[in-house]
Amino acid sequence: MAEYQILNFHTQYCDCLSMKLQLIPVANTANHFQLSLNLDFTPQEKKILHGNIKFALRVVRLYLNLENINLIEANETKSPLIKKIDNPLSRLPYWEIRHITDSKFLEGHLDNVILGTVEIQTTPYQLTATLKSKLAHVYLSQIEGLWRHDITPNKHAVLERKLAKFIWQTNLKPFVAETIFSSDEITTNSTHSQEKEDDLLKELKEILQIIYQTPKDDFSDLAQIAGLNPLVDFAGGDLTGANLSGLKLSSADFKYVNLRGADLTDVDLSEANISYAKLNGADLSGAYLEGANLRFSNLQSASLALANLIGADLTGANLLKTNLTKTTLAQALVEGTIFGDNIEG
Repeated sequence: MAEYQILNFHTQYCDCLSMKLQLIPVANTANHFQLSLNLDFTPQEKKILHGNIKFALRVVRLYLNLENINLIEANETKSPLIKKIDNPLSRLPYWEIRHITDSKFLEGHLDNVILGTVEIQTTPYQLTATLKSKLAHVYLSQIEGLWRHDITPNKHAVLERKLAKFIWQTNLKPFVAETIFSSDEITTNSTHSQEKEDDLLKELKEILQIIYQTPKDDFSDLAQIAGLNPLVDFAGGDLTGANLSGLKLSSADFKYVNLRGADLTDVDLSEANISYAKLNGADLSGAYLEGANLRFSNLQSASLALANLIGADLTGANLLKTNLTKTTLAQALVEGTIFGDNIEG
């Protein structure tokens, strides 16, 4: 068996995350290597227009692409931050790195996590490790100087997600970080287009001005002005105190959303993904939540009076002091759901 060497190496990443991936030779073999992962997370500061923002990530996923290399063993990791997930669409698993429950975003570091063992089969060979994240995973921890503090909750919600989408498009897409090991010379194309960023920045500035000036405050109207789709673009958003009363949002993705104190009376969120959401004090009276995913959401002191939650998934959700007057919970999943001091009638 020929002795293989890792001849070429390349890595690039966003400032909010740094990745160091190593291929460590396995003793007494010529072509087996352990994959060792190190990650550092820190909120990234960025100047935009006349303001400053700071952003971080909630979740990233690590994907492998192997050419003439075989993953012969994938390890189960012990860190609470990272989990191996078998991918039904690929013979290779991927790894999900998720913030811990007590934190709002990924911070700190992962050290020397052994993902598994690979075998180089023949030359030429290449191993590409890519970290990707979604718009829903972008957390804006600080926004200064971009809009007045007296704007309505609906306008704030729309502008916050438009800004998050700008960050995702210009800093985190198509990937957050990538490392390549190869037997051949590595050629990479820059994923950053200054012209594209300038166009998106111009669009952001125009939308800021339009939303300031419009007398409209309907959530759907504002989302349309901003070019956002209410069904997919508000996952992870800050909709504190927003008014979504009566809206048709069936099957919407509202994962990680902050809807504390929001007006959700008579809203249709059937089959919607509202997992890990903050709904403390929200008014969901009369809401249609049949089949909705509310796993690990916080509904403390919210009102679900007259709401329909038939078949909803409330696994791990917090319903302390929640108003459950005439709430329909038939066939709802309540494993690990926290009840207590509830108003019922």
